Amino acid sequence: MQSLVLTQDGLQLADTPRPPLMPGDVRIEVRAVGVCGTDIAIWQGNYETDLPIVLGHEITGVIHESSVPELKPGTLVTTEIEVSCSRCWYCRHNQRRQCANREILGVTTDGGLSEYLTVPAELVHPLPLGVDVIAGVFVEPLASAIKTYEEVPAAEDEPIVVIGSGRLGLLTAQVYDAYGANVIVLGKNRWRLGFVRQLGIPNTINSEDEDWKGRIRELTTDEGPRVVIEATGNADGFRMGLDIVRSGGRIALKSIHNKMVEFNPSDVVTRDLKLIGTSAGPFEKAIDMLDKGRIEVKRMITKRFKLEEGAKAFELAADPNTTKVVINI
Repeated sequence: MQSLVLTQDGLQLADTPRPPLMPGDVRIEVRAVGVCGTDIAIWQGNYETDLPIVLGHEITGVIHESSVPELKPGTLVTTEIEVSCSRCWYCRHNQRRQCANREILGVTTDGGLSEYLTVPAELVHPLPLGVDVIAGVFVEPLASAIKTYEEVPAAEDEPIVVIGSGRLGLLTAQVYDAYGANVIVLGKNRWRLGFVRQLGIPNTINSEDEDWKGRIRELTTDEGPRVVIEATGNADGFRMGLDIVRSGGRIALKSIHNKMVEFNPSDVVTRDLKLIGTSAGPFEKAIDMLDKGRIEVKRMITKRFKLEEGAKAFELAADPNTTKVVINI
């Protein structure tokens, strides 16, 4: 089968063995994969993993072969990405997403940028008619954004700040907006902030063109937000969150940080702040939100590429003015 493999020499299209189907597994014929910020970080060498590897963890496909009767060939599906061991303390205490021996598709083990992918059946989710092949690649990141809301909820009309207008920032802002919060998006990319407004979230602040601290105080009655979502994955975004969150507030760390961040932990102690990290989230809720049209994803797609155009796809995905790139297998 054809796979897009990341080696020390870059992305290369290669023939690879079709993955075997073991008892309890489902083989997926991959149809589309979204390019994520983590994929880009690995490709650029900013996130270390063993090479060679097949990237891609935002996956939609159809079941090619199944070892379990409830999942039938031809069914359109997506898959969770964390494969747990079922043996460690976390797995035995129903915390498999914290598995001590977990493998992550496209990060620590081969992912979806191949014609076929085999995963445990328990990770596979059929998609309803309202979620097609392209919308399905958003299930995994949207589930992650929903998990953030569940851990750091906001009241109806409560002003909250999302720092960052990238892929995860756009989804997280839409999730909080869908649940009734008064969302403020703080970023520095004028084009992306304009796109946020097109999605129906009017309060955007450009940190390079405005007195962003003053503007946030104005929108939060001088107290600062109780909830801040840091979705940039860089040190500046994290420090901005510390600057604006009110005492007693919460900062949710949404993106993977590729570098160390220096800050004074005494600020967290004396201001009674809570730093909360979240990763994988509930696929069922994400699928339901997409099926009901509560989240806009199709307009987030900048361009679609074929598998053999993978290098071009990653180059465009790394452009700051790009929202989402999808690779069709």
